[in-house]
Amino acid sequence: MLTGLALLLAAAPCAAGPPHTPGPVGELKRGEKLLGAGDVDGAIRAFSAAIRAAPRDPRGYYQRGVCHERKKRADAAIADYRQAVKLRPGFAEAQNNLGALLHEKGEQARAQAHLRLAVRAKPDYGEAWFNLGLVLEEQGKGQDAVQAYKRAARLRPRDVDVRINLAAALHRSGDREGALRQMKMAATLNPKDAMVRFNYGSLLMEQKREAEAEPQLRAAVRLEPTHARAWQRLALVQGRLGHLEPALASIQQAVKLMPRAAAVRCDQGRLFRKAGKVGRAIASYRAALKLDPGFARAHLLIGLALASQGKCRPARRAFAAFVKTQKNTPPGTLEKLTKRCRGK
Repeated sequence: MLTGLALLLAAAPCAAGPPHTPGPVGELKRGEKLLGAGDVDGAIRAFSAAIRAAPRDPRGYYQRGVCHERKKRADAAIADYRQAVKLRPGFAEAQNNLGALLHEKGEQARAQAHLRLAVRAKPDYGEAWFNLGLVLEEQGKGQDAVQAYKRAARLRPRDVDVRINLAAALHRSGDREGALRQMKMAATLNPKDAMVRFNYGSLLMEQKREAEAEPQLRAAVRLEPTHARAWQRLALVQGRLGHLEPALASIQQAVKLMPRAAAVRCDQGRLFRKAGKVGRAIASYRAALKLDPGFARAHLLIGLALASQGKCRPARRAFAAFVKTQKNTPPGTLEKLTKRCRGK
């Protein structure tokens, strides 16, 4: 997440452009007004003039870097931010933006160094703490990321993205209750955000709190009816709660939205099987295999469904296909599975 300074405040557009004031300060002000009016190219020219007038003033480089980001010129922005922090190492905003861009380019060690300089120069800089958390997570430093996100949350208590990322980091670290508290806070801050409701419902689902997960996932699909994963997870939660008809309706929505997702077809089959519709379950599993012939679990589920019907020979063939497709199955797996079937 990248920040600008006062230049990011909107300014009223002027057809002829603001009047020119000579000198670096005048060019900086002119660039700010042009950028606020949406004239990014004009702002770049003004900030370049400011740099020519005062090449050791870091502000011109920083502001021009912001403009380059607006134009999606990451390398040019990085070059300007580097010059800004070379001239003023304690320029927190430039350090933050440079670190964020390096993170996007995959240069995590350099990104972390710049973001740490940003928060050292400006300890109350919530956005830089958040970006530092992103980098630390990418580096596999989960506990350090949690601490960075917590600092960001204290400084930006109403920032939903901070809450979501903190919740995910806490969940990965094993603090499930802490993760739920943060997701609940995110949902309270932005109840009309489908992704927030989806993430909250998913977290509750993973913790086997289906009765609480269902209304969150329902809200997600109400807010965003094309959210296929929300329909899929809603169906699974409804199935676990024994609400089989609504579950089948929900999974059908997921199938419509993701017709080529083999895993969704398998979930549909499992729900059909739970509802006692074994033939339709087998048809769904076979549809999954048609989409992904290497989907080993579909072979297993077909075998179990056939075994429940006493169709042992085709069940054994399905079990054999599972063992052949699934890597590293323990010795004797086929025999154990075959024993589940009594019939012909």
